[in-house]
Amino acid sequence: MSKTITISASVLSGMMLSGAALAQSVEFSVMESGTYDVAARQIADELSAAGGPHVIVSAFPWEVLRQTNTTDLISGTNRFDVMSGGYYLADVYPYFQGLDDLIARDDFADGMIPNLMSPGRSEFRDGEQIGIPYGIDSYGLIVNTDLLAAAGIGTEFADWAAVIAACPQIEEATGVACLSHPTGSPEQIGAFFFSGYSGTYIDAGGNYALDADAATAVAGEIAALWSFLPENGTAMSFDEAHAAFANGEAALLVTWPSFTIDTLDTDGVAAKGHWQLVNFPGDGFPWLSLWQLFVPAAVEDREAAWTWIKAFAGPEHATRNLIEHNFGSVWVSTYEDEALAAERAHFWPAQIEGFSRAKNPPLSGEAQDFLTNTLQEIANGRISAADGIAMVNETWGTLPVPPALLEAANGSGLAAD
Repeated sequence: MSKTITISASVLSGMMLSGAALAQSVEFSVMESGTYDVAARQIADELSAAGGPHVIVSAFPWEVLRQTNTTDLISGTNRFDVMSGGYYLADVYPYFQGLDDLIARDDFADGMIPNLMSPGRSEFRDGEQIGIPYGIDSYGLIVNTDLLAAAGIGTEFADWAAVIAACPQIEEATGVACLSHPTGSPEQIGAFFFSGYSGTYIDAGGNYALDADAATAVAGEIAALWSFLPENGTAMSFDEAHAAFANGEAALLVTWPSFTIDTLDTDGVAAKGHWQLVNFPGDGFPWLSLWQLFVPAAVEDREAAWTWIKAFAGPEHATRNLIEHNFGSVWVSTYEDEALAAERAHFWPAQIEGFSRAKNPPLSGEAQDFLTNTLQEIANGRISAADGIAMVNETWGTLPVPPALLEAANGSGLAAD
């Protein structure tokens, strides 16, 4: 199913707020993924053809994008007018402009998924919003309904303990692995921890710290889950993990849904018609992927930058971006499309539920990397859960908490009172 949507003259006139915007070139940094960058070039061409600013789309692989944005800001190169990023840029938040006045002036949040424009989900600095959401995903649990039925297991799991309890029965009844996951990407293990751990990440003194007992229990559960991976499954790529599930070689798949749902519904795939996205387990939160748009403080023509933000991130193209480019819409109207909802009934309800609970952990890149690398050591049996969490707390005690992340943690209930 596809839709062709162009920017009408009336829509364009509503987006054009100054003569400068018409003349200004805007350079936009975005992830090179075959999704966001392709959509950006499509919308940029349409915007330019309709008389809007000329937009240069500069796409980079994720790690390069993160470093390029940071270097551009710190060095004062000032190449980009709009940057694509997320909470991992917290260390450079002082280099971004506040956007509250433009959001309020154009009532930009109207019609967006509730609470997305709030701390812990969107990005703030000193109480002012600096990030505009545009692409959403939250970690998901995808199940093979036939394999679970053969094992006499229901499709919903309250927590990871319930998954661990079900896995032996699933494997005995079906002869396939219980769980598939992209274990070869070490940062992805965070999804299990963030959902299973319901404690805080920052203590009352404003320092990184985990509740040791609760965190140790969750880390132990992750180690137990790793025993139900496919044979030689502790270093699987995304493609390998997804293929194991798609080919019926695993009953459960834990991953970013947007990475695989199109493939699972492709003719010839064994799992087609036999899979469902279910509510993500745990008392914590599903890990949120929420791409944001930022305007560097050095940008003088805010109107041109804001014109591009509204064109790329606004509701006008959100449904098309989902259908044609497979990135999640932050606009409620997309999910109210009855035809789309019927087509996607096997995953949209759980996906929307996940969006409502999903958050970002209030962690700097360094803090998150140390946590996830340590969890890998625990999961692979190289150190105990208790020793690993003790190491995390010891190392975290030496790391500063960026003020913007402390603000986000307070806003999302992830900091101790």
